[in-house]
Amino acid sequence: MPTQYILPNAAAMTRMFDMLFGGKVPVIPGKRLDTKAGSGNLVAIYVNPDGKPVSAAICDLAFAANGGAALSMLPVNAAKDAIKTKKLEQTMIENLYEIMNVVSTQLMNERTPHLKLTTLYTDPGQLPDDAKALLSSKTVGHADFSVNVLRYGSGGMSLLTI
Repeated sequence: MPTQYILPNAAAMTRMFDMLFGGKVPVIPGKRLDTKAGSGNLVAIYVNPDGKPVSAAICDLAFAANGGAALSMLPVNAAKDAIKTKKLEQTMIENLYEIMNVVSTQLMNERTPHLKLTTLYTDPGQLPDDAKALLSSKTVGHADFSVNVLRYGSGGMSLLTI
């Protein structure tokens, strides 16, 4: 289904993550991530110039921990501990926000309206109604990935957009 914004493929995501993390970060097609409250997944919401949610990035705990740790070069064991305890360090959450900000560049081109990252929700149950409506819409396009962060490990990410 055509979308107003871009849905990148795995090769485009690989190039972006290679640049971001300074090494090989293979990205392959993955499974769609759950956006139900209590799923453990994190949701970044992107809005158009009118402030309406138009895109989202959903990350599982493994990607959030591995990517969040790798961006600041935290020890690999910090990411493993976060996954084991299901509790991200604040630095990982802040770094994931920055990663999601960079991901926004993959959702736009010179023909799409601008969008911007507004909020990273650590629990989909915290989403406002308009963001929940976006995630549950049958007209939303999606792309799902498995991202292998060098030396840290793999995790999942789904991108949704109108």
